[in-house]
Amino acid sequence: MKRAILFFSVILYAGLAMAQPLRLSHVFSDHMVLQRETDVKIWGWGKPGETVRVVGTWPQAAATTLVDAEGNWCLSLPTRVGDWHPLFSEGVNYGPYKMTVRSGGDIITVSDIMLGEVWICAGQSNMEMPLRGYGYQGVEGSTDAILDAMETAGDVRVLRVKTDKARKRVDDIETVWALSTPDVAAETSAVGYLFAKRLTKTLGCPVGIIVNAWGGSRIEPWMTVDEINSAGLNEKQLGEIYAVEEKEDCWPETPELIWNGRMAPLVGYGIRGFLWYQGCSNIDQCDCYNLLQNAMVDYWRRMWGCGNLPFIYTLLAPYSHGDADGRWRPFFVENQMKTAEEIPNAWYVSTETLGDKETIHPAKKKEVADMMVLRALQNVYGMNLGINIEVPRLQSVEWQEDGSARLRLTEINSNLGSVSARQVVGFELAGEDRVFHPAEAEVQRDGETVIVRCAEVPHPVAVRYSWRNWMGATLAKVSGIPVPPLRSDDWDY
Repeated sequence: MKRAILFFSVILYAGLAMAQPLRLSHVFSDHMVLQRETDVKIWGWGKPGETVRVVGTWPQAAATTLVDAEGNWCLSLPTRVGDWHPLFSEGVNYGPYKMTVRSGGDIITVSDIMLGEVWICAGQSNMEMPLRGYGYQGVEGSTDAILDAMETAGDVRVLRVKTDKARKRVDDIETVWALSTPDVAAETSAVGYLFAKRLTKTLGCPVGIIVNAWGGSRIEPWMTVDEINSAGLNEKQLGEIYAVEEKEDCWPETPELIWNGRMAPLVGYGIRGFLWYQGCSNIDQCDCYNLLQNAMVDYWRRMWGCGNLPFIYTLLAPYSHGDADGRWRPFFVENQMKTAEEIPNAWYVSTETLGDKETIHPAKKKEVADMMVLRALQNVYGMNLGINIEVPRLQSVEWQEDGSARLRLTEINSNLGSVSARQVVGFELAGEDRVFHPAEAEVQRDGETVIVRCAEVPHPVAVRYSWRNWMGATLAKVSGIPVPPLRSDDWDY
């Protein structure tokens, strides 16, 4: 009897597989943006053994494949529509196009397709924060941005991922692309939307953003357990990660949950790179966050199989975190910055003058988006911007006879300034007793050096800038690039 049931089950399963109609992944829908100048993957499901033919109305866009025994199919389509140059896009037809998928008697048509630039916007609540803002927490300039949304509604397209977490990897998500009309823009990630709008206006081509962010999420759910185990953490650090998982309510700490439910279904979709805004929930890992971030980026790149895809990420903004004088945030930021030194095609943007003491969700999202665009334009698209967008770091300190400290920073080119003119807020000095005191600081007229002094510290041996959770720090380049936390010492507090 058991053998008969088993035989019947196999036959039933096979019959269901054979009966499966032609289907596309939901990420391929009307209004989608396909990454230009490459070969994009198109995939879906169908009847095993059937031929699938995909044809796009742009040049040379045709390919054929067979559905495998499990009902899966995948093929590649070229998206080359002419000689591309970031400064000269006139005359290039980016769409709209159509794509037809045929298998047996089944036909699927996808309309209003644009070829352009595609970026995945991931992270936690500061990436998720919509253009309209949160309750009691607004986004500066949001009303103007929403009212102006129609001018680029057809060129900026949005795919918002809102599916649940998952213990096992899922293959598809129920979401569709949308034009960025005012109502859509208002509900879209402010950083992602403002990045896309600026990028499309500069490059002159459509931009698609896949917004996949989850407020409060730690970094561990964005990758697999195997990747965490191979990230280079010590036993103590790993133990702290997995101890969290044993709690009764372990979301959003549990590894793999977001990867399985929200990232894995996107794997293979043609993209230019990743935008990442996360860190608040991992602020306790100032000794190993970079290892986790490096492992996550490496994993994502391997899964996409497109080499070292660009990774642009945001440093944690100043915020009191329950104790404005606490120092754990700058230590965490210092650790975040290591990723850009340790893996290729990774760049950070500093938010040191953009934070808010009272809210973990600062309102200045346009500035964050603009710095991400600057980084993309220079390092990804190879544009000569005419300005130095590199983030300054401490180069040297000279201890003067009058008890002051003379600081030189890298990447200045005579344009160091402050958001409060020459007087700079955020510096501290310490003597041999290692006790830091607030210090006066001033940018010199050469625009390259800072003089720091403090009457309480006549013989300083260490200088720090913005080395507290919140100090209202103001040092920046005149181009608006904030100077991140810096220090001359290597003390562990």
